[in-house]
Amino acid sequence: MKMLFIVAVFALSLGACTKKAVTRITVKVPDTFSGHVRLFPCSPDAREPVELNDMNEGPTSACPAGDVEIEVYKGTKTFVIPPDRVSVRRSASGQPIAIAAKIP
Repeated sequence: MKMLFIVAVFALSLGACTKKAVTRITVKVPDTFSGHVRLFPCSPDAREPVELNDMNEGPTSACPAGDVEIEVYKGTKTFVIPPDRVSVRRSASGQPIAIAAKIP
């Protein structure tokens, strides 16, 4: 009985440490663009790839639970901004509110 309890606690602790999957969001920008972008997650009618408005903002249907990486289509080039360079602002409940990154 003790061994079963120990195994259960160990299994639960492993589950708590499991990292959530990285969500990839695709953004299309003009080939001369560089600057900060802000995305609004969990937008049900958003199209992919995200196309930015005049304020460098755009909606995305992605509703990430963990880290985010951004795949950028810039003219004929494609590159990825890794999660450590993408900021995800969340509500007190953990719901993503805004995603920000700088596109070089």
